Amino acid sequence: MANKKRYNYIRKKIVPGTWFRVMTAIISFVLLVSCIVISTCMEGQGPLFVGALGISSIIMAVYTVFNSMVFEKDPECNYIPLHVAGIAAGIIVILWVILLLLGLFF
Repeated sequence: MANKKRYNYIRKKIVPGTWFRVMTAIISFVLLVSCIVISTCMEGQGPLFVGALGISSIIMAVYTVFNSMVFEKDPECNYIPLHVAGIAAGIIVILWVILLLLGLFF
């Protein structure tokens, strides 16, 4: 006799602090896009605040990446939004590294 699959319709609670991490990833992305747009509009001669926005974006993204690493998992919690925020912040960090290397060598 085949085993029947059981479906759980009970929603798991989200890990505490998830929405803060998601918001830091979103703010980091907005800062990245604003730095790119301002630098493009000013033809690479952006003012000092563009650098401040960039450093803020990098710091937020790195914080989100390291803060989204969970070593002890509770089976009663939903970790999907936390992992999505961590992956998005990791992609933002990689984009910043690429942009910084392009700026140094070209």
